[in-house]
Amino acid sequence: MDKVLKHLSSGRLLRFVTSALILAIVGMQSVALWRSYQETWHDGERYTANTISVLAGSIKRDFLLVESSLTGLAEALREPTLMKLPAALRQRVLFRRAGDAHDFGVMLVLDAQGNVVFDDAEDDLSAINFADRDYFRIQKESPDAGVYVSRPFVSRLASAEPAIAISERLNAPDGSFAGVVVATIRLIYFQQLFERVKLPPGGIIRLTRTDGTVILRYPSTDGRGNVGDSIPPDPSPPQGAGAADDWWVETSRLDGERRFLRTAYIEGFQLAVTVGLSARRQFRGWYFRAAVTLALTLTVSLLLAMTVSALATSLRRSREMERQLERMAITDSLTGLPNRRALDLTLDVEMQRCRRERRELAVLMVDIDHFKRVNDTHGHTVGDAVLAEVAQRVRRAACRPGDFACRYGGEEFVVVLPETPSEGVELVAERIRAGVAASAVVTQGLAIEITVSVGIAVQRADDGPGELIARSDKALYTAKRAGRNRVARLETFAA
Repeated sequence: MDKVLKHLSSGRLLRFVTSALILAIVGMQSVALWRSYQETWHDGERYTANTISVLAGSIKRDFLLVESSLTGLAEALREPTLMKLPAALRQRVLFRRAGDAHDFGVMLVLDAQGNVVFDDAEDDLSAINFADRDYFRIQKESPDAGVYVSRPFVSRLASAEPAIAISERLNAPDGSFAGVVVATIRLIYFQQLFERVKLPPGGIIRLTRTDGTVILRYPSTDGRGNVGDSIPPDPSPPQGAGAADDWWVETSRLDGERRFLRTAYIEGFQLAVTVGLSARRQFRGWYFRAAVTLALTLTVSLLLAMTVSALATSLRRSREMERQLERMAITDSLTGLPNRRALDLTLDVEMQRCRRERRELAVLMVDIDHFKRVNDTHGHTVGDAVLAEVAQRVRRAACRPGDFACRYGGEEFVVVLPETPSEGVELVAERIRAGVAASAVVTQGLAIEITVSVGIAVQRADDGPGELIARSDKALYTAKRAGRNRVARLETFAA
């Protein structure tokens, strides 16, 4: 557990765990938002596909009904006995299917000059000529035009309503142009059909010819259904006309709205029904959810980072306090050197290592000469200052990596010298002695001359830490008995 806390307090593991958590949160929220986006997209696809399928199916069904009525009318006109029938009966025969399409406009039979021959209108149309209409010109000029849906126009009847026409060509027995059968469809029909659709805000429904001519747009931008406006043609019909194409994005030149559009083509009638959804409004709810999710994710990530940072700081402080306590436990507060407890830990380890590696190990016992006299003469404050200065001089003299100097107790210091031959040990001991004696200790305006005595002991095969310290202490007293300010070892004596 302590190792885990140590790794956490180092910061790297904690930063890694925090980053992983934040990335996991961001990743999960991103996946959730992406799925939500896709679902919103698919909702729009399903709505437009369903709506356009219903609209295109309804329009095609009614147009086929009109086409069937026109075909029946053309067939009736080819009957040789038609003109012999009474007028009322002839009218019923010609327009017997027109009643099925009573929601539309009128049905007409035009001769080769565009004059009305027969009609099912309530008004008298005999004086009106329709040769200028595009549905008449196309049928006259193109024998293979087939069923033709006209551009929108304003009816010349009394109602003067906007309408379109579906026409078929009539041929004489020799194949020449004989006229046109035509049925008009009032645009109010499409208006009422589109109004029954519950469009979302910003949505549109548009009926156009495949050449880009608008038959009706709902809702309109001009109040009249944008009838007759020209727009770029919708994409080419897919294989199997009548099916809904994939939707695409387009910015309307009429109102500037960017929309997702889907088009279905009404097979056989050169018409396209388009349903559009406002891209901005379709994803408005998603954008709001995304903003809220982003804000919450950032907030949670920030709070998590702040919490972890505070935890890391707390752990670092805790570890630092532990280290300080550990240092205090093995450090002498007066001199700043390690204390006797640190000596016990270090000496045992060094003795085992040097014995294992067959290296030499020496211990120096250093004692301040006549230190009691300093305390008695100048007081303990001056004595403490002398101890601190001597400790620093001992530390400077034992300056190799691996050398260990500590305060042993009172005015005594111990220096551990691993991997040091006998000559080197005596050199260090002499350096300590000379370094202390070289200059007086100046404190509180006093210059106090200080010397030290040094005892040397070298590790033997059967030594333990206690024996080695005891022999260095014995060597120290040898130096003191010899006159102090000296270095001594049990085997030899240095003056």
